[in-house]
Amino acid sequence: MCEILKKLKGKTAKELLSEYNISIVPPINISLLLERIGIHEIRMDFSKIEEIAQVERGSILGIIFAKDNSLSIFYRSKDTSNRRRFTLAHEIAHCCLNADNLEKRHIEYRNASMENDPKEIAANIFAGELLIPESSLLQIHSQFLVAPKLSDIANIFSVSTNVMAARLDYLGLPYIKDQPINEN
Repeated sequence: MCEILKKLKGKTAKELLSEYNISIVPPINISLLLERIGIHEIRMDFSKIEEIAQVERGSILGIIFAKDNSLSIFYRSKDTSNRRRFTLAHEIAHCCLNADNLEKRHIEYRNASMENDPKEIAANIFAGELLIPESSLLQIHSQFLVAPKLSDIANIFSVSTNVMAARLDYLGLPYIKDQPINEN
């Protein structure tokens, strides 16, 4: 197994932020975390891979590739900053939660059948914990008289309203849904 995967195996989001000395003042610097861990982040057009794999165009979100003691996370070149950040956090989650099953590579697909996959649900929760640390969220959330507007608090953490809504719902925190929830 790749040495980086061995280091990450079993770590929580909170442990990663602490161990790699990443400030929890939003937005979380996910690129700095990757750099400190030793993971390369690489933009990529997945259209050829999707064609070869015979999957729907745009369905590959990210790829983890481990070789020897090197680990890279590939993300879609056309992704928004928020989508890129979430993909990177989600793939880090797989490195921590599913290191034994990664071996050489992991390809992340987006399709309806994956929505209820326990590994994907766990990786999404972990990514939310990494990008939106509970202590930071609680501190910022408490500053609002009633509840924050979803778009405002999502912007503070540089995540989509979809990711922020899921995190707030997970923690049972109220918010004002001020616009349609979007993925990007």
